[in-house]
Amino acid sequence: MTTAPTSQGTPVAMIDRVASLLQVFDGRPGLTLAEISRQADLPRSSTHRILQRLVELGWVEREGYQYSLGIRMFELGSQVVRRDRVHQASLPFMHALHRSTGLTVHLSTLVASDVLHLERIGDWPEKGDSWYLGARQPAVHSAAGRALLAQLTESDWPTLAFAPPATVYGIRTLRDLRRDLDRVRDRGGIAVDFQGCGAGITVVAAPVGPAGSNVRTALSLCGPADAVPRQEAGEAVRLAAMDIWYAASGMPSRNRRPGGVAAAPLRRSGRRPVLSHE
Repeated sequence: MTTAPTSQGTPVAMIDRVASLLQVFDGRPGLTLAEISRQADLPRSSTHRILQRLVELGWVEREGYQYSLGIRMFELGSQVVRRDRVHQASLPFMHALHRSTGLTVHLSTLVASDVLHLERIGDWPEKGDSWYLGARQPAVHSAAGRALLAQLTESDWPTLAFAPPATVYGIRTLRDLRRDLDRVRDRGGIAVDFQGCGAGITVVAAPVGPAGSNVRTALSLCGPADAVPRQEAGEAVRLAAMDIWYAASGMPSRNRRPGGVAAAPLRRSGRRPVLSHE
C-alpha cells in the first residue's frame, strides 16, 4: 500500500529541485551543466535530466555546452507584467522623463529585502549588472528602495540585509538607514542616493502613490553624479510618479500630458540638465 508521504512528497521534491535549478540562472546569461549542478547543489545526473525536459518545454535553451533561460520564461514573465496596471501606466511618463532629462529612468518594486527593476528607459550606466531590467539591488543601498521603505512603518519592513556598501557614501547600519529615511520624509518622500550605490552615480527616486496606499513601486532618475541637479530632478520624478499613480488608478488627470513641463521639468544642456520653461 502506497503511503501518503510517498505519493505526495515526490512531486513536491521535484518542484523544489526545478526551482533550485532555475534560480541558479538569476543574473547569469549562460551556464554549463557542471556549473548548474554545483550551484543548485543537485547531482549531475538529475540536473541533466531536468534540464533536458526544460529544454523540451522551452523554459531553458541550450547552445553548445551552455544553458540559459528560454523564451517561454520570458513569455510567462511578460504576462505578469502586462497585468500590472502601474507598470503599463508608467511607460509614456517614463519615456517623457527620459527625453526631457537625458537621464536613465527605472521603475522598481520592493521584493523582500531587494528592489527589482521592472522597467528601464535609457542606456546609462552601461556597466553594472544591478542596473539592468530584471536585476535586483539591496533596498538599503538604492534610492528606490529607501523611497519605498520610508512609506512603511518599521514593523512592516522586510528583513533587511546590510551588506557592505559599494562606496564610503553608502548605508552601513540600521542607524544610518533611519537617519536617511528621516531625510526622505522631510523631502516629501523623495530619496536621494549620491554615489552610495556606485562611484560617480546619483539616483533620485519617489514612490508611485501616496503614503498609506500600500505603495510597492518607485520611479527613479539615474545619471552621472555631476550631471544631476538633485532638487530639480527630485521634483521631476515626484510629479511623474504622481501622474503614473493617477493614470493607473483611473483617477481624473491633473491636466498634465506625458512630456509636459509639469511632468518632467528638466532637459539637458551639455552634460548638466537644466530647468525647462518650454
